[in-house]
This record gives sequence, structure tokens and C-alpha cells, in this order.
Amino acid sequence: MPDKRIRFIDTGVSRGRFNMAADYFVARNFLDRPTFRVYRWDPYCVSLGYNQDISEIDRTECGKRGYDIVRRETGGRAVFHSEELTYSMVIPKSSRFYSDSILEVYNKISNALVKALRASGIPEADLKKGKAPDFKELYKDKLSSICFSSTSTFEVVLGEKKLVGSAQKRLKDSVLQHGSILVGEKHLELIDLLNIEEKRKDGFRRITKAKTATVSETAGITSHEDFYCILKNNMKAAVEDEFGERTEVFSFNEKDLLEINGIESYFNL
Repeated sequence: MPDKRIRFIDTGVSRGRFNMAADYFVARNFLDRPTFRVYRWDPYCVSLGYNQDISEIDRTECGKRGYDIVRRETGGRAVFHSEELTYSMVIPKSSRFYSDSILEVYNKISNALVKALRASGIPEADLKKGKAPDFKELYKDKLSSICFSSTSTFEVVLGEKKLVGSAQKRLKDSVLQHGSILVGEKHLELIDLLNIEEKRKDGFRRITKAKTATVSETAGITSHEDFYCILKNNMKAAVEDEFGERTEVFSFNEKDLLEINGIESYFNL
């Protein structure tokens, strides 16, 4: 039996704690059908992986620059959410799109992202093929504090450079995946927000820049705002194409927002 239409939610620009609380809320309450959401961040915000130590981030420097710090429900490493479009998708266990295979779900969502990017003027967008890196070894290096310091199987890339960083979490009744689509280069500022020796920061910045790609440098866009609108529209169409179901534009109601606001403090650091 086909799924009901996939919810498509655009919550626009919000604080980091709202964005993380909204993903948490959807993953536990919207269990009748899949939900795809797009969002952005104001102020800019560092998100830490669920088990990442806050000591890896310079909280004083973040405060000076007016940036928030939050903890994600998913694992992985630090991300600086700035010039990007962020997506999340929740697939409940009751959906025919649910799978016990992490990579199967990851691949399907990544395929939708690739289709949206190609339709938005990034024809070289593709999926990383091959084995995932040895994260146990990778995390021994300080550079592992940065989510975009490596690529793994089925991540969206341009050549060997990561364009989209994603993370996934399995819950009792659903799977949550969310990720960042890099539009501008401001994500490199994360290096300045890490608790590492100053003499190492230039090298880390060069390495991170060499391992990441952005939409703006690839497509030569002149307006990030215009591109966000184009990409959001193409994302909606790509989700429909990849999953074979129509989407329904949806908004949180007052009750939803009250519940989301009530759990925001859980993610703030």
C-alpha cells in the first residue's frame, strides 16, 4: 500500500536549538508517513555530535562572534552552520521506505540530494563510492573534530571533495537523517572556533578547504538567497522523483511549536 504524501516542511531561518528540537520532535511524533524538512540558521551555530566533548570548541570565541552552540541528536563531529541549506528526513518504521540497512536509507536520501543539486546547476554532484574511512583511526587526529574532514560511502561529493555532510540516527520507531549542503565558504571559520594551537589552524584550514566543495565556487552563483530558493524547490521535486510519492507542503501548528519550544533547552550548550 503506497505511503501517504510525504510531508515537506520549510521552517526558514531559526536558532540552532529550535532546529535540533524540531528534528527531535518530528522523529518521535510524525510517525504516520515520512517527513522532509529544510531549514537555515540565525545566528550561525556550531553543532556538536552527540558524544563529542564540548572542550573541543572555544566557547569564548563563539560568544565573541555571536554564534550559538548546540548538540545534535546524531553522532559525528562538529559542523559550523552558516552559509548552507540544511535538510532532515524522518522515515517511520511503518513506511515502506524504512530499512534496517543504514546505507540503504542513506543512499536513497543522498540520491534525492544529488538530483536536486544537478537540477540547481551543479551537474557534477555525485555519490561517493567505495569503503567508508576507518573512523577509529581518523578520530585519533585533531582534524577529526571537523565533520567535513573526510568523506564516506554514499555522501554527496564533487570529485573527491565533500559537498554535503550527513548523519543518521536509528530510533525506536523511526530513522532520522539530517545534513548540511555547503553553499558558501564560511564553514571554514569553524577552524577558528576549535580549541587547538594557533600555529596549527592555518594548516587545518588548508586541509579542510582542500577536502570540501561549495555550491558558490562550483556554480558561480551571485546570490545565496536566490540559490536557497532554487534548491528548496528542486529538493521538493527530487524527493518526489526518488521516492515515487507526491509531497505535501506542511507547517507546524501552534501545538507542535509549543512542544518544540519546550524541548529546545535540551540541545543548547
